[in-house]
Amino acid sequence: MENADFKGEVQPETEEKTQAAEQTVAIPDSAEEIFVPVKYNKEIKKLGLEDAARLAQKGLKFEAVAADYQNLKRIAARSGKSVSEFLCALEKDSRENRKKELLEKCGGNEEMADYILKLEKEPENNMGFEELKEQFPDIKEISDLPRSVVENAEMKGTLLLDEYLRYRHGAKRESARAAAQRLSTDNASVGPQTDRRGGLNPETAEFLRGLWK
Repeated sequence: MENADFKGEVQPETEEKTQAAEQTVAIPDSAEEIFVPVKYNKEIKKLGLEDAARLAQKGLKFEAVAADYQNLKRIAARSGKSVSEFLCALEKDSRENRKKELLEKCGGNEEMADYILKLEKEPENNMGFEELKEQFPDIKEISDLPRSVVENAEMKGTLLLDEYLRYRHGAKRESARAAAQRLSTDNASVGPQTDRRGGLNPETAEFLRGLWK
């Protein structure tokens, strides 16, 4: 009976301690977001921690190439251009020189040269050229391929590797046909000069007959 009374007396105190402990470890549902003030273009902008970290990484990367950028800026200034204008001019000159080179390889076909330029500019749409290079490392660029291969791939929407394999198979078949034709021609030209009865040509047969006279 005494134990029951004792339990009844201490129970409220235990509940109070439990409630106090729960209040102590309670965590707010949301914490106040921290902003980092950054000055840009004479303005102060408040960035979140994630954005501030991302921009800090970009700043560190720029420091690694800052000296090269300053040299590029000086070179551009000598031509009276900004860095952007100077780079655009370089890209244009490079593209024009590349087109001249492709025109020579394509026999003056400007449409084909422009098409190859487009493929080189957009490697993700180059009809599987990277896959072709893996199989044929000697082919370094699209312009190294036979013109018919590129034309067929463009016209039919097929992969360059497929068309190149077809091209090689056709070339091999044509080579075998030409070799067989040469052999047939050679046999035909040798046949009339041979004495069919003894397998000797007429000159040899006449010489042998002279030995027995």
